[in-house]
Amino acid sequence: MTSSSPYQLFGRAARRYDLHTPPHHYQDDHAFVLAELQSRGRQPVLDVGCGTGVFLQRAREASLEAFGLDASPEMVDVAARRLGPGIVRMARMQDLEEREAYGALVSLCWSFNYCQSTAEARDVLRRFHQALRPGGLLLLQVAHGPSATGKLQEDWETGPGGEERDVQFLYQFLSEPEDEPRLRARYTYACRSLGELFWEEHVLHVADARLVAGLALEAGFRELQVFNSWRREPLGRSVSPFVLAVKPGL
Repeated sequence: MTSSSPYQLFGRAARRYDLHTPPHHYQDDHAFVLAELQSRGRQPVLDVGCGTGVFLQRAREASLEAFGLDASPEMVDVAARRLGPGIVRMARMQDLEEREAYGALVSLCWSFNYCQSTAEARDVLRRFHQALRPGGLLLLQVAHGPSATGKLQEDWETGPGGEERDVQFLYQFLSEPEDEPRLRARYTYACRSLGELFWEEHVLHVADARLVAGLALEAGFRELQVFNSWRREPLGRSVSPFVLAVKPGL
């Protein structure tokens, strides 16, 4: 199977993703998203860029009717192994054409920032708006370049055989505050027990939560909120804030 992803993290190394970024890393973010979905009673839910299906698993365990899509066949394969058939499909957010099919649409972990330009992000938000039912909730977790410090950070994780400090993950975020703000995310993964090592750089576009919020308004969304983190405080120094909005008409 040939990967449609230009990035190893989402392609040939997709089965390693939960090693260097294990599910517990997301527990607070996911609890926040689930609380928003449950308090609003918006179903069914579409997770755009669902990756290995960690959030979908939590959502379905919480009795939400949740489905996902991802552009990487390798990621979809991992998610399908986790969730079973019929939950995740391979598709690009740029090609989403459903109309009023969902009560909520979420896109986490900067998936939205893999749009290639502001123009493409504007079109994707229009597609999200079209896919939601009146009153539907949009919840995006986006890259926010203005908060990137360039600091090199390091995580150590347990290996596939239970070995402590077996998996090392280095990451660095560099902001490029241009007319179309970008964030360069540099990642290095290594696993001693498997003898694996690779490095790559991801270019994330529209990397400014305020810009994304403005584009959401242009697309027709209202009741806009921008939170710095799962704690729901105002936008501050987070590199990974949340943008929430509602499609009018309920």
